[in-house]
Amino acid sequence: MRHSVRLAVAAAIAASLTGSLLAVSADRAVAAPSKLTDDFNGDGYGDLAIGMPAKTVNGKKHAGAVLLAFGSARGLTSKRVYLTQNSAGIPGGAENDDNFGSSIASGDVDRDGYADLLVGSEGESVGSTSLSGSVTVLWGGASPFRNALTLPAGRGFSSRLFGADIAVGDFTGDSAPDVAVTGQTALWLYSGTFTHTKAPAGRDVPAQGPIAGSWHIAAGDFDGDGKDELAVVQQKATLIFGQAGGTDIGYFSELTRLAGGNAVATGDLNGDGRDDLAIGLSDSRLYPNGLADPSSDAGYVTVHYGDPHHNAGLSPTRHVYHQNTAGVPGANERDDNFGAALSIADITGDHRAELAIGIPYESLGRVTRAGEVLVLRGGAGGLTTTGAARYSQDSPGIPGGTENNDVLGSQVRLADFNRDGKADLAVAAPGEDVYHNQGSGAVWQLRGTSNGLSTGDVTVFGPKEYGVARGSGIGDTLLD
Repeated sequence: MRHSVRLAVAAAIAASLTGSLLAVSADRAVAAPSKLTDDFNGDGYGDLAIGMPAKTVNGKKHAGAVLLAFGSARGLTSKRVYLTQNSAGIPGGAENDDNFGSSIASGDVDRDGYADLLVGSEGESVGSTSLSGSVTVLWGGASPFRNALTLPAGRGFSSRLFGADIAVGDFTGDSAPDVAVTGQTALWLYSGTFTHTKAPAGRDVPAQGPIAGSWHIAAGDFDGDGKDELAVVQQKATLIFGQAGGTDIGYFSELTRLAGGNAVATGDLNGDGRDDLAIGLSDSRLYPNGLADPSSDAGYVTVHYGDPHHNAGLSPTRHVYHQNTAGVPGANERDDNFGAALSIADITGDHRAELAIGIPYESLGRVTRAGEVLVLRGGAGGLTTTGAARYSQDSPGIPGGTENNDVLGSQVRLADFNRDGKADLAVAAPGEDVYHNQGSGAVWQLRGTSNGLSTGDVTVFGPKEYGVARGSGIGDTLLD
């Protein structure tokens, strides 16, 4: 999801800092921790982690940084914490090409009631090995992120890219969170007790065939048995891993394979209590999966519904959506990058989730790669194109205006930031507001209602709101 767009805009995110950076501490929580998987300070509101992996930090190019934006009764606000590997309590230090923030995940891995933040640095050098990669766990709390821990990852090697993506779920069925991490050629699973000073050793999970370029992973309970499966999306195939026996980590193995892609999301689209799987293939020439492309190189999304009667809990039936699908507004155009980013959550509060689809290379009129987001509604029969809606900076009520290479929709996240029981949309445009040939980036927030997303009170957060320099590439990654 992140790499297909990041490669195209990476050059636009590497500006040196032109002013001081703010580090704003979160207010102390006033109640017991909420136990939400994205509430890092325990105040009962979901928060949003925003990555800037190619940001220059203290002169170190592409060292990377993460903004943590806090939710509230008004949704996301400019209240935030700014984090780098130079921040107090975070192991290591900012170095050239670390790409801190290249992947972001969350979950309460130490089981204290506060969500913890997991940040990948796929370019991290380990000793003399370049691009070996690392994952840092930053501990949540009433005043979060005061200390952190680096996951043990065995012997590093060049171009390993460990931390390319991260997922948190109960994969072993012991009612405790586990952590999955991918790299260029491997999948690692961490299962056991996490403390602020020690993590499980982790192990390399074997597959029935090679794991190559396994950039994108997501957890979901597809068969409804209370244990999560793990979808590992590669170019050639999507590998589904799960617990085939007892709760011992050794039983976690590959269960089945589906068609490949380059983006993934999970959630319950039809309200049956089982998670469903969406796979995006935004560019079949760059990521050929061996199947005919129904979108003519515009990009498409495939949905598989959770079903306990099938292997790994997923129906093999492919439900395909693209811009020429009946009911979907717009039309297929080559290189739109439809499906480059995906997110699933319940916008309307009807217990059936919606699917947000990023189309970052969509051209609007004469503006190239302006970008859009499409939202498809969930229903009792699954995903429907009835009521499909598109959003761009040309949409009434959305601040800003379309510009070449904004790439709105590079990242999307549906989550409830204001605790009203309805998911809101955060959508990033890392190419927004070019400064010295660098993208400054911004994130828009559209609030969920029983009728869908509202454009009546949209907020946008850029360098000014977050207290970072222009050219920082805000939103190159978002919390999965």
